[in-house]
Amino acid sequence: MKGIIFVLLEDFLVERLGAKDYEAMIAACGLKTRDPFQVHQTYPDDDLFKILLNAADRLSLGLSDVLRHFGEFCFPCLVRRYPVFVQPYDHPKPFIQSVQRIIHVEVRKLYPDAETPIFRYQDPAPDRLIIEYESKRRLCHFMEGIIKGVETHFRCPIRVRQSRCVHTGHPVCEFELIFASPTPPTSGSPSHGNPPDFR
Repeated sequence: MKGIIFVLLEDFLVERLGAKDYEAMIAACGLKTRDPFQVHQTYPDDDLFKILLNAADRLSLGLSDVLRHFGEFCFPCLVRRYPVFVQPYDHPKPFIQSVQRIIHVEVRKLYPDAETPIFRYQDPAPDRLIIEYESKRRLCHFMEGIIKGVETHFRCPIRVRQSRCVHTGHPVCEFELIFASPTPPTSGSPSHGNPPDFR
């Protein structure tokens, strides 16, 4: 997992627990990582899940709820760091469709070892989008939070239904999105900048 997610998770948990309790929690996690997290480094997935599970316990929440809240927290932070990927769009649907064909492509150019999720899209109507999400990390609840952050950023309500989930035995996850307003007829496509690794 790229370091940007660890750095944002630290920000998220310090905001909710306070710096002192966050440091105590990290000390109790038994992480493989010893140094402070750096944005451009790569860290073990196991460390991420240890932090998330300990955070869920300290926040008295389920892991899925922590992931949703964290995803929603992450999106505006990623927009501030990498505005080039959002600026061309005035509607959430074409932006979401750009993640697989633009953002993840650029991530792998910069970080050949990055393991990005795979998104497959179906576009049945101007106000609908179906996303098939495949990832070895099985972070579909984090994706739900990201979608909520996208909704807030674009000020376009999105109704989300997860019709399939790896946590209930399916091989991949599937999300059905309905947008409050239909997609505008045209949109731009960003082609440069330093992209984020969303998962």
